[in-house]
Amino acid sequence: MLKKVTPFIIESEILSGRPDGALLRDEVQKRLDGEPADIILPLDFSKVRVIDFSFTDEMLGRIIRRISIGEIAGKYIVLESLSDSLRENIHIALKERELACVYVKPNSETEILGKISEELKKTYYAAVNKGKITSKDVLELEENMDNISAASNRLTRLKELGLLTKTNDEVVNGGGRQYVYEPIK
Repeated sequence: MLKKVTPFIIESEILSGRPDGALLRDEVQKRLDGEPADIILPLDFSKVRVIDFSFTDEMLGRIIRRISIGEIAGKYIVLESLSDSLRENIHIALKERELACVYVKPNSETEILGKISEELKKTYYAAVNKGKITSKDVLELEENMDNISAASNRLTRLKELGLLTKTNDEVVNGGGRQYVYEPIK
């Protein structure tokens, strides 16, 4: 099970440009490097008023990309305390790069920012509601889906986006095994 650690508070009011994005990315990376595996690091934007595309791409885009390709294994980020303007700017920047990240709203609900299909979004929210998800759960969720491989591929894609993590596997009735995934939230 993933553990949420103490948030990384972003202190600057204005986040602009690639050089500053690279500096903050390095700070976040050092924090992630210092944490054990199986954690979620919230990035707290409560002090931030403005963020631009270049900063978002350099800081968040690169970290999310490294998580999605497995360079940063067992460590995830979520975004917290976003104003509507920050949320919109981050969403557009991530969407442009075909990346996604979880935004945890003040009421603890989650929203996916960035580019993600409706099918993947539906599966992610099912995992959030249930606390975990398997390929069998995806088959039950989707009336038109009758292929366990397609269900497994959907979960794998969410894992690659950094929105799910594989926690373990379990024995299936009738033989075989299935992976269990936990949502990043």
